[in-house]
Amino acid sequence: MNVRALVAALALATSACATSGALLEGQRAERERDYDRAVIAYTRALQERPHDRDAQLALDRARLRAAQMHFAEGRRLTRLARWREALEEFQIAYELNPGMGDLDRAIRETREAVRAELAAQPEGQTAIEALIEQSLVAAPPGLDLPQGIELPSSVVFSSESSRAVFSALGQLGGISVVFDAQFRDTPFSGDLRGMTFDTALAAVAASTSNFFRVTAPGTVTIIPDTPAKRREYEEEIIRTFYLSNADVAETIDLLRLVVDMRRLAPVTATNAISIKDTPERIDAAARLIRAIDKARAEVVIEVQLLEVDRQTMRKYGLRFASAGDNSDISGGDSAVVDSAGDSADGLGLSIDDVGRVSGSSLFLANPTSLLVRLLETNSSTRILANPQLRTSDGVAAEAHFGERVPVPVTTFTPIAAGGISQQPITSFNYEEIGVNIDITPRIHHNDEVSLALEVEISNISGTGFGNLPQFGSRSIITMIRLRDGETNILAGLIRDDERETRGGIPGLSSIPFLGRLFGRTRTDTQQTDIILTLKPHIIRGLALEEDDLRPFRVGANTAAGAASRVGAVPSNPPQPQPRAGRPLPGRPGGPQRPIAPPAPPDAR
Repeated sequence: MNVRALVAALALATSACATSGALLEGQRAERERDYDRAVIAYTRALQERPHDRDAQLALDRARLRAAQMHFAEGRRLTRLARWREALEEFQIAYELNPGMGDLDRAIRETREAVRAELAAQPEGQTAIEALIEQSLVAAPPGLDLPQGIELPSSVVFSSESSRAVFSALGQLGGISVVFDAQFRDTPFSGDLRGMTFDTALAAVAASTSNFFRVTAPGTVTIIPDTPAKRREYEEEIIRTFYLSNADVAETIDLLRLVVDMRRLAPVTATNAISIKDTPERIDAAARLIRAIDKARAEVVIEVQLLEVDRQTMRKYGLRFASAGDNSDISGGDSAVVDSAGDSADGLGLSIDDVGRVSGSSLFLANPTSLLVRLLETNSSTRILANPQLRTSDGVAAEAHFGERVPVPVTTFTPIAAGGISQQPITSFNYEEIGVNIDITPRIHHNDEVSLALEVEISNISGTGFGNLPQFGSRSIITMIRLRDGETNILAGLIRDDERETRGGIPGLSSIPFLGRLFGRTRTDTQQTDIILTLKPHIIRGLALEEDDLRPFRVGANTAAGAASRVGAVPSNPPQPQPRAGRPLPGRPGGPQRPIAPPAPPDAR
């Protein structure tokens, strides 16, 4: 019994010593208030003994204190207006403790500050921008009615004469209403409360099979809606639209297909389009052009290329949310990991598992920012490149890091015509080696960015016949989707370097065949991993307005202003606002005729 007890005690002591080193290191880091190092140490201890409750409790305690420390540091940096550094601290705190109060709001506010800082847009509109903006919302000739005049709340008609209704609307709008000689008086019933004058006039005209034209200043003519009267009263107008962002050819194709325009032509020198058509179609074209002529969204992509020793990568086995899992992974070409450390198929995966993944790529989605910081500060890590690529939505950004290597190419040509002797001619082709990165972003409306990523890494893998260089290449083509300010790691691009070292007795070790008896040869293999980190920052979104999303009618009775919109119509039509609050040149400050005549006697 004593022997068995002794053996059991020795086994227990031996198993305890297996994790005592990591636990002691974590406790030492906690006493020094280095909670990041404590998280690493406790994570390693828990990976070695997944069911150790002491290690689990210590890890939870270290994660909580580390999150509080990074959150406090982020607050300090925000007071100093160091937004990007503060955002990184908040993101690390979120990865350590997602349930911390006020953390989501702090990340959101800091992200907006980073975006504003990167955008650095000039305030306000230029004079030409304001002039073009004003022209796009102006009604074409023949449809230019007073805007913004609201009807009284008592304007309800029931089986009233349409002539009387038009006359009453003219009194409310402060304009004269005349009727064509062939106008037919029909009864009208309708509720016009809450409408503006121009909206109500268009609605009544459409319901009584009439249309209207502004035939003189302050005068509207009501005309029966027949083909003959359309030909008599409709005058085609010519208008030129100057585009700032939209492509001229695409806009012309859009107008031909959607608005059915035929007489339009591009003006390449000024990036403009000249159109000849009816006022209704010109007004529809202006609305469509105003909706599509928007500046593309822009994004800045922080790219960092690191060369890391794989022994260093195995040192940092970080799995915050599921550190108790110790599942291994099987071979495969790639694996996807989320920020909690769980792979897409439910298996735990840490950066320590990189060495056990077969294939040429390991793709880590949503990695921890803490891991990136640890790799950057390690003395064995080399930062190969750290550019910031700014590009527009859908426009490819390219970054190339490397050099060109000359490769001799020999050809043989005859010395003379019809001769047999050949003359060798050597020329050189240059092959590019290094890292090529092609990124095409697609910015979504929920502040996420999809990156079409193509990475190619090429190097000289050795020498072949005639000491000519042999080239090795590794490439990855993928599509990833990240949140604004989220970091992504692309790892697993392994590079092997072999070095031979010869030693021994000088002279004797160089004798053929016998030199091996007096010398030795040592081969050292070093594995390094190329790690690519990507972090997008949206600096400008698509500047959409409510009027851009509202549909409008295109037809015979299409009128200017809010009358052409489908559905509910606001009482005040939207007016374009300058970015810095400056008044647009020539913009009226209110209704053209601020009058409030009494309700007509036939309105109930």
